[in-house]
Amino acid sequence: MKNKIEFNAGIYPKVMSLTLGKPIKPNHDNIANNMEPELTIDLPRGVYLLYIQNMFDEHIKKEIKLFKKYAYGVVFEDSDYSSLLDLIMTNTPRNWTQSVDNKDILSKFGIGISEDVNGKKRFVILQEAKDTIRVETWEGIIIDLLRHSAMEIIDCFDFDGHFSRINENDSKNEKLTISLGAWKFSSDKAEQNLSNALRAAFMFTLVGYHSGDRKNQYSSFMDYFESEFYKRVSLVFGIWSSLQDKSKIKYVPLYDSFYNLTSTSKSELIDVLKAILDNEYTAVDEKQTLKDQLILSAGEFHDNISASDIQLEQTLIKPAINLVLLREKAKETITSAEILLTEGRYMDCANRCYYAMMFTLKVLLEYQGKLANWKVNELKEKESHESLERGLNDLVNSGVLLVADKADFDYVKAQRLKCDYSLYCFRKEDAEYCVILIKNFFSKVESIIN
Repeated sequence: MKNKIEFNAGIYPKVMSLTLGKPIKPNHDNIANNMEPELTIDLPRGVYLLYIQNMFDEHIKKEIKLFKKYAYGVVFEDSDYSSLLDLIMTNTPRNWTQSVDNKDILSKFGIGISEDVNGKKRFVILQEAKDTIRVETWEGIIIDLLRHSAMEIIDCFDFDGHFSRINENDSKNEKLTISLGAWKFSSDKAEQNLSNALRAAFMFTLVGYHSGDRKNQYSSFMDYFESEFYKRVSLVFGIWSSLQDKSKIKYVPLYDSFYNLTSTSKSELIDVLKAILDNEYTAVDEKQTLKDQLILSAGEFHDNISASDIQLEQTLIKPAINLVLLREKAKETITSAEILLTEGRYMDCANRCYYAMMFTLKVLLEYQGKLANWKVNELKEKESHESLERGLNDLVNSGVLLVADKADFDYVKAQRLKCDYSLYCFRKEDAEYCVILIKNFFSKVESIIN
């Protein structure tokens, strides 16, 4: 090599090795025992190394400058990270999405064999695969640059504590192994799919920086990456730790553009959000961060909605996210009522009990598809207390709720109205009974939506 720069080629995976032989003697029968190696390559690793060599041979200055910085361990500036992301943020198809068979292995990896006038053969990158190989080469470098920070963040969560191995991985490790690379490394579906989910979280974090989402809130690229990747890993852990079947783990882009949710069903999104927000292993501040993000993203989507976006909002975003956020409000209001009860603030407790009933009713109406759409530029339904009570009557008439459920609702409402009068005596036992009623009503709605 004319431009010899040492770096760790092990950042690239080796899924197979290929050796092409030639006869030891001319015109000899081509039997394996009478062949000698002529060309050997580790795939796909050797393909990426070939691209790097070509990069120097072709004097691609921008890429050479970045590669030298990487190889020599020079600290990257924000502009360098932006240049790196420019290289990989393309719609170029990736090789790892293709199936590899024995018919034409080389072309599947984007290479072929060239022979000079003297009969000497060498591997070359196919012209039609060059863009793909470039993207994959630089993707490997970005992952290596950020690997230490990324793994420190992942290690903040006890993924291994919620993992039981079924099949082995390439390294034969018994403990959970996590890889941010794209190529398959494990026969254990849960282990492989978890890495796929974390890789998706990693890539969505980079996409967010490249597209400008929220990066101006941070002082540097690394500040952005560590904060935003942490949020997404926390999200993956919340899903992972709540799943019975760990092989079903996948990344749900809740911290990213809602347009990425189009392949997610309403019920799936509701189940994921409920699982995270109810999860005892997810920290309270992480749950709050997620709720804040849902409100922010839903608000941005709703405020800037176009005619083509209405269907996505009305069939997925509003039905799923509004239901989950209303459910959280109901839970929080029930907790507030219980606290007021213990503090002896019984009339305030009556007020909270009524609103807990209202939020719970709205959850059920949303689940049934009977809650009005959001107002223009406001994440608030076009509803009044009277229209919500008409909705309650409809639920009773259709058999979703019982007459007794409505009677409990009406009782709590009546107690709250009476508490508006200073002469009304609302005692401890009255407050206790109202708290029992709202908890029972919430449990009834939970049983329906589950």
